[in-house]
Amino acid sequence: MSTAGRNPAWREAERLAERHARVVLARLDVRVTSEPDDPQLDLVGADFAAIVVHERLPVTRETLERLHHHAGGRTAACYARAGYAKTATLWAEERRIALFGYTDAGHTAAMNTAAHELVTRAQTDSEQRVRTAVEVVTRHAVQMREEAERRDREARAAALREQEDGRRRSRARRRQREHDEAALSRSMVLLLEAQLRPGALDVAIQRLALSPVVETVADTAPRLSLSERAHAIDIVRWLFDEAAGVLEATTPRSEQETPHYRAARLMIQRAHVALDAADGQDVAGHVSPDEVAEQLTYVDRCWRGLLGELVKSVTPPVHEIPRPRVSVG
Repeated sequence: MSTAGRNPAWREAERLAERHARVVLARLDVRVTSEPDDPQLDLVGADFAAIVVHERLPVTRETLERLHHHAGGRTAACYARAGYAKTATLWAEERRIALFGYTDAGHTAAMNTAAHELVTRAQTDSEQRVRTAVEVVTRHAVQMREEAERRDREARAAALREQEDGRRRSRARRRQREHDEAALSRSMVLLLEAQLRPGALDVAIQRLALSPVVETVADTAPRLSLSERAHAIDIVRWLFDEAAGVLEATTPRSEQETPHYRAARLMIQRAHVALDAADGQDVAGHVSPDEVAEQLTYVDRCWRGLLGELVKSVTPPVHEIPRPRVSVG
C-alpha cells in the first residue's frame, strides 16, 4: 500500500499519523511499517492497524475494504489527505473503522463516530493512567516523607537518650565520687581516733549497730511528707557513708579482695542506688509512696547485712583472769 519510498511527502504524512496515533490515541506501540513487514499497512501496533492515503482524491470504499481485510481483529484507522467518498464513510461506520483527515500543515481531525470514540477513549484512558500514576507517586512521596520523618524522630530520640544516659552516668559517677570521698574522710578520722583511743573502731561499729534510724525510716516511709522523706533519706545516706568509712578503716589493704569486704561494699552500693531511687534521682515527677516504701525496705535489708559484716570485725573483749595471791614468806 505504501509508496513512501518513492514519495517523501507520503513518508512525512506517515510520521504525522504515527505521532497522532501515539499522542492523541495513546497507542504508544504504533510504528511506521517497512514494506517487507506488511506492504498493505502503513502503521501497525499490538491492537492497531492503519493506512495513510496521501492523494488528491477522496478515499474510496475499495481502499477501506482492503484496510479492513488486512487489519483483521485489530482496530482499523485511515488517515486521508483529501477526505472520503460518501459510500466509503457509510461503509466505515458499519465496520467501525476510524476515519481521520489531515492537512499538509500537520493538523489532524476525526471524521466519523468511530474516530471520535477512539480519541475520547484515549483521553479517558490517559487521564485514568495519569491519575493512577499521580496517586502512586503521591502515595510513594507520602511514604518516603513519613519514613524520613520517622528516621529523623528515631535519630533525635536516640540522640536525646544518649545525652540523657550520659548525664545520668555523669551524675552517678559524681554521686559515687562523693560517697567515696565521704567514706575516705570518715575512715581517716576513725584511724586517727583509733591511734588516740584503741577501742574507737569497735565503739563506732557498736554505735552503728545500735542505731534504730534506718529501721525507723523504713517503717514510717509511707507516712513521710516530701520534706520529711528527703531529710530522712539524707540521714540514712550519712549512716551508710559512716559505715563505709568504718569498713575501710577496719579492713587492711591485703583483705580488700576477700568475700567479706566485697559483700559489704556491694551492700553499700546497692543501698545508695535504692536511696537515689527513693529520692527521685533521674526520675521525672514525684515517686509514689509505695515505691519509696519498697526502696527503703530494701535499704533496711542492706543495712542489716552490712552491720552483720561489720560486727564480724569487732575485736572480741579480752577478760582479765584473776590470779591467786602468792604469799611472800
